[in-house]
Amino acid sequence: MNLLNLVMKKIVSYIVLITVCFFTVSFVEVAENIDIKALKNELKSELKPDFKYDSSNINQFTLEPKKQGSEVHVPLFSSEKYKLLFNTAGLPSDFEIQIYDKKFGSKNRKLLYAIKGSESIGKHIFSFEPEAPKAMYINYLIPASEEKNITGCIVFLMGYKIG
Repeated sequence: MNLLNLVMKKIVSYIVLITVCFFTVSFVEVAENIDIKALKNELKSELKPDFKYDSSNINQFTLEPKKQGSEVHVPLFSSEKYKLLFNTAGLPSDFEIQIYDKKFGSKNRKLLYAIKGSESIGKHIFSFEPEAPKAMYINYLIPASEEKNITGCIVFLMGYKIG
């Protein structure tokens, strides 16, 4: 019975993650000049040989005069090891990616990992392997810009290995 509960929780978590990914991609029109499939494939190759592909998420932004941000909930299971990969080659501007242990607004929220585009010139693939897998919250921050009609995207991909 305990194994059945674990399997059911895992199925529900994957359904939630897939739904979030679907709605994120569905509500935003993908820019024609960004080859998202190529960015995603570049990340898939970073999983080999130890990790297997689990899921991905694309967050697209259009630069605006105000700072932008979004948060993605990522459920993780303690019985597996994970590798979180980010491809920022689709971003035309500075950015920040922050991974927290609790959602925005929670007390005692702890920063687990952070990337600043301004500090990583020439690099567009980033990797994070959490030590203690549990639910995480990825925050994407895009600074304000006066440029118009400039779009970009961040591709997130997650891999796992059991054990």
